[in-house]
Amino acid sequence: MADEPSPPIPRDLHCEYEERAFRHCTRCGETLEDDQGGFQISKAYKKGECVMEYALCDHCRIAMMEEFSQESKKRLSDYQHENVDLHRGLHHCSVCGVARSEEGMDDFVITGICEGVHLIHSIMVCGKCGDGIQELISVKTRDTWRRFVDENFPGPPSEGEYPEIEEVPSPHAIPVFTTQG
Repeated sequence: MADEPSPPIPRDLHCEYEERAFRHCTRCGETLEDDQGGFQISKAYKKGECVMEYALCDHCRIAMMEEFSQESKKRLSDYQHENVDLHRGLHHCSVCGVARSEEGMDDFVITGICEGVHLIHSIMVCGKCGDGIQELISVKTRDTWRRFVDENFPGPPSEGEYPEIEEVPSPHAIPVFTTQG
């Protein structure tokens, strides 16, 4: 009996911002569909709203994992081996089994491992279990994650980065924006 083809990447793992499948790696910008190593898509939800989403080609995913501390990698590996059911998919927490559709289940992360246009594997972790997993991560690994977020998800400018308005003396004064402060 021939292996059945993998299902297509579901809409749950499409880019919210572009309203379509992810096309490029968030970190390096390379095209995902043609990447022979596959790629990972992750989306975090808070209060039912997608607050972060990214896709990483296999090269960037491995490179980032190599930056994690040995301590974190060991703890996460042990935790996964002992607590995670990898067969619950996108709709049940891979740790505790709670359904994503359950009342009050507003905080969760979904992740898919994909190749081309196909979903190879997927998991969901509820907010409560995700908080427990975060406690396993070292300071070095947290710093690696913060750097990834800072480099790839620029937020609003911090205080002092907004341009200031200066009045230009003229009969028809027009505000001019500058970066001097």
